[in-house]
Amino acid sequence: MSRFVTILSAGVMATAIIAGSAFLPAPAPAAAAMSDTDAAAMKKATADCKAEVGEEAKFHEMSWLTRHNMVKNCVKATLTKGH
Repeated sequence: MSRFVTILSAGVMATAIIAGSAFLPAPAPAAAAMSDTDAAAMKKATADCKAEVGEEAKFHEMSWLTRHNMVKNCVKATLTKGH
């Protein structure tokens, strides 16, 4: 491949990446919209779920990503159960 084609294809890929990120929606400020009681409930649920998953991880070998997903699912289930 000639040098010109390599530089041109790199420029096209960079343009596609930059233009693609322009169409992503802006993240919602979720943390700013939470009340103090909601934040406290989420903090407690997260701590409880981390402890629960940590106990289970002692007996089963699991990756960091699996533990992370288990904590997220546990917090989600705990918070929906509470409301």
